[in-house]
Amino acid sequence: MNTPELKQLKMAWIAAKESGDTQAQIRILQEYPAYQDELIDFIAGYQATGGTEAIDQTASLLPLTRRALNSALERVFEPQTAFATLAELRKSRNLNKVETARGLRLSVDVWNKFESGAIELVSLSQRQLEKLAQFFQVSIEQFSNALGGSQPALTMNRRQTREAASQAQQGPKKQSFAEAIARSTMSREDQQFWLD
Repeated sequence: MNTPELKQLKMAWIAAKESGDTQAQIRILQEYPAYQDELIDFIAGYQATGGTEAIDQTASLLPLTRRALNSALERVFEPQTAFATLAELRKSRNLNKVETARGLRLSVDVWNKFESGAIELVSLSQRQLEKLAQFFQVSIEQFSNALGGSQPALTMNRRQTREAASQAQQGPKKQSFAEAIARSTMSREDQQFWLD
């Protein structure tokens, strides 16, 4: 915890370091044993970053250092895979539709409506979007974009009349999330989980 007293001790230590007063540096550590661990960590960090030495911003990294940096970044930050639809997002997480529906406490028919683009984005509350995005470990914006990119697959029955065929090409009827839940086979408990 960086208390005001600890900040003052850090500034006093830096002043003593810059003036070359090693006795004052040691005295700060000895006179404040309660802050000794924090001060030691601060001093180690100060020395590790070069202290008062100027850092050459134009110096190039050695190839070995660059590979080590890239390797460390890859371990810390998971590479984000691009996905345009909810089906692609689900597949990027190695989930099938049943696992996804179960994990989200939805029925498979409701999840199918999400993937087919039948659920209207505007019908989802902020809290519902947060739950959906959190399940997939993506941002709300990424989930919303994937939902917007999910469009119905158009199929045509050759035996249909022209009028019926043109209606079929319009895709599934859009509905709100609440309507989809009301018409689903979900338990009352799961319905309340999403509607509360």
